[in-house]
Amino acid sequence: MLYEKVNELLEQFYKSFYVIEANSLKRGIKNLTTTELHVIEAISTETITMNELSERLGITMGTATVAVNKLLEKDFIERDRSGQDRRKVYVSLTNIGIDALNYHNTFHKNIISEITKNLTEKELGDFVSVFEKILKNTEALTEFVNPLPITLYEPETLLEICEIKGTSGVKSFFSTIGLKEGLEVKLISKSEFIVTIYFNSKTQELDIADAKYISAVKK
Repeated sequence: MLYEKVNELLEQFYKSFYVIEANSLKRGIKNLTTTELHVIEAISTETITMNELSERLGITMGTATVAVNKLLEKDFIERDRSGQDRRKVYVSLTNIGIDALNYHNTFHKNIISEITKNLTEKELGDFVSVFEKILKNTEALTEFVNPLPITLYEPETLLEICEIKGTSGVKSFFSTIGLKEGLEVKLISKSEFIVTIYFNSKTQELDIADAKYISAVKK
């Protein structure tokens, strides 16, 4: 019964908070969606790679690219390719992107202050302590349900391939060597240029750029 109540409270809080956030956004920055604002929040005041952005948001590179393209059209972010490594693409906020970030940060400070105004310091402390434990458990669970590029996992990790992307040539290469969705692989090692995996009783080296097209979850 308690588990059902926890689930009910979390769902109610998420729905209510999302409505408040969406309505606040409509009044403050009318041409941004809540999802796009979360992308801006993930970039923050830094200059980060597309890989780092997708990792922070817990989404695939393809999904991150779609979101970035929309924000580029609206002039909230800018994108640059590395001069040393053309495979690396960096994103950062423009001036109006920074304005949107500041607006969103102010919103969060105000809303948190408002929804906790009737709580004592002890109640707030107890809530933080309990919620930190819930968050830790959630993050641990995410590793087993949220697909990430295999390049983001540590060596000796057992993985299940969920999705294979890339050009037709890359996909054809993966198919030729036996890599497919649902296959169990072990990440043996990784370096700046090479990822080594083990599957079907054999060891296979992959170029780091190609390996990023393979999304997997922990087994």
